[in-house]
Amino acid sequence: MTLLRTLIFLLPFWVLLGCSSPAPSPAPEPQEAATQSQEPEKSESMTMQGIDLYMHRPGIGQENSQKPELWVRAESLTIGEGNTYHFENARAVLYGQEEAEEVVIEAKRGSFEQDARALLEGDVTLTAGTLHMVLSDIQWVRPEDGTTGVAVSDRPVVIDDPELQLKALSLRLYPDSQQFELSNVSGMVRFGGKLL
Repeated sequence: MTLLRTLIFLLPFWVLLGCSSPAPSPAPEPQEAATQSQEPEKSESMTMQGIDLYMHRPGIGQENSQKPELWVRAESLTIGEGNTYHFENARAVLYGQEEAEEVVIEAKRGSFEQDARALLEGDVTLTAGTLHMVLSDIQWVRPEDGTTGVAVSDRPVVIDDPELQLKALSLRLYPDSQQFELSNVSGMVRFGGKLL
């Protein structure tokens, strides 16, 4: 009889358990919720066509009629973070002092950081008078002390000129003095009509 009473006593609890609504699914962990809400938003970048970028000598503004140190004409340009611009199909000119010969650089792409540096890369060609160079990349760097910028490449350089056929591992170009430095050079130089 005791067993029967116990069963009758527990019967209402079993009925209540069977009729209750299902337990709600657990809430996402706080870390998961934070990760879902922090998905990066896709930002629309602005692209412009036919843009000129200039880097002037220290102390000389754009309103001054003097030539800049560097001028880059880009077919298309995208604004990046900070003061950095990314461009494609560019023609750059490095200007030396007053009567110095212009150095012309052409490249498929590059980047420009205002008053600091410019990088040109992708099938880079550099021309100064009859001197013709082929490079992987070249960077225009403005020293922190405010002196005139320098063109630098730490990748292989090929020089083709009526007087020079050279290969080098790096290049430093100083437009003001119209001088360049090469490292690990091999090739031929023409002296007095003879190729040595």
